[in-house]
Amino acid sequence: MTKNSNFNFSLSELAQRGDKTTRALIRDAERFLEYGYNDTMRDKIIAIIILVKEFPTDDYFEGMQKMKTNIKNMVREKLENDINDLRNRARLVFGHKSIEYSLFRFTSMTEMTDSEMVRYALHVIKVAEPRLELLAKRQVTQENLDSIRTHRSNLDEAIDEQSSAISLRKEKSLERNKLANDLYKLISEICEAGKMMWKGVNEAYYTDYVIYGSSKSMAEQVEEEITDEQ
Repeated sequence: MTKNSNFNFSLSELAQRGDKTTRALIRDAERFLEYGYNDTMRDKIIAIIILVKEFPTDDYFEGMQKMKTNIKNMVREKLENDINDLRNRARLVFGHKSIEYSLFRFTSMTEMTDSEMVRYALHVIKVAEPRLELLAKRQVTQENLDSIRTHRSNLDEAIDEQSSAISLRKEKSLERNKLANDLYKLISEICEAGKMMWKGVNEAYYTDYVIYGSSKSMAEQVEEEITDEQ
């Protein structure tokens, strides 16, 4: 089932019911002409059914989102490790109660949001750069700060990519729902016309259009038909 849809079954079930209705529509093409339905309507339904069948599932876009989130988490971990290493060395150089050490504002990074982490990393770099000569006593070099800067930049990019993946998933969900609802509307209209033209005339043909409204899946309906025949 799709969220915010006008029906209560899956997209695959909708497509199957669409196929069944299309077959009936092709069979009864001459009768439908009497109601003003030509091949254009049939072709439109078939085209939308194809799009529904080929449209990627939400699981696909969720997987892409998770992948981007995982990359972002790994980049953030590298950045945190760099800053923690700098904190340990700065503490040995300045002492944890010194004013110099307090300028870094070392704190628990686990409570920071990703965006806060990006800003904080830049702060650490700005404080450390003019003190490199002192920090060199504990093997802190420009290379260490460059590593922090690189991982900071990578985290910033990873945040954007994660955000894009989330937005894409939402966008495709809306697109999928609209496509499905459009198909549902068209098939419902055809089924209403089909029932009107065959009611009291041909029970079997009439049932081909009534069955669309059934809450049972196509597989269950076929199984019932086979059981009835037996």
